[in-house]
Amino acid sequence: MKRIITISLLLLVTLTSNSQSWKRNRIEVFAGIPVNHYFGDIGGAAGEKSIMGINDVNFRAVRSGFSLGAVYRLNQQLYLQGATNIGFLGSTDAGSRNEARNYGFSTFGTEVTATALFYIMPESDRNYFFSVMDLRGGLRHINRPLSVYIFAGAGGLFYKVTPRLNLIDSERFNASQSFSAIIPFGIGVKYQLFPRTLLGTELGARYLLSDKIDGFSPTESKHNDIYYTLNFKLYYRISYEKFLKKFR
Repeated sequence: MKRIITISLLLLVTLTSNSQSWKRNRIEVFAGIPVNHYFGDIGGAAGEKSIMGINDVNFRAVRSGFSLGAVYRLNQQLYLQGATNIGFLGSTDAGSRNEARNYGFSTFGTEVTATALFYIMPESDRNYFFSVMDLRGGLRHINRPLSVYIFAGAGGLFYKVTPRLNLIDSERFNASQSFSAIIPFGIGVKYQLFPRTLLGTELGARYLLSDKIDGFSPTESKHNDIYYTLNFKLYYRISYEKFLKKFR
């Protein structure tokens, strides 16, 4: 009986002390390794048909980069995120239906975005949970470290495109643009390793309001360029109170 009372009191203290813990840890900073895949007018599938773009997935169009950002938690489900991704995009016509054309490009870009994150599986308000149902095993750690969110927002991409292969000497190469507004959206997953350290994976699309990120926009093109980013992140939570004290 004494054991039950002791465990119950410990559980009550733990729940009470952590019930508003998210308010003390509103800020997260992160670093990430994004993997970018371009979809546009260069490269793609060998045939005319593409099943929702799946056939256009090609390792030749995969490029990497580096990202930094910060997240501010408004409430238990809604967050605001600011981020910058620096890296490359590129592809060639090799293996595509336009292989004989032999165009290629490499684009170096800096992406700046502001997004709203809505958690469909919210982060736990408590760092740790304990079960008192299994008294024989004592306190049993059953914290819920996994969370899932969707996101959308707006941003811009500053870029410089370099022609490759036959596009170098082609009159169709167009480097007149170096900026495009973008619309980012997608889904993300986070896993809490420790109270202040989390791992995350984010899959998002970037729809560009431009068709010249590859330096090539044929007259028959019906769609703007787009690229997908799979970002592997490492998060660190900052104490909100300590953060405010530094600016007082």
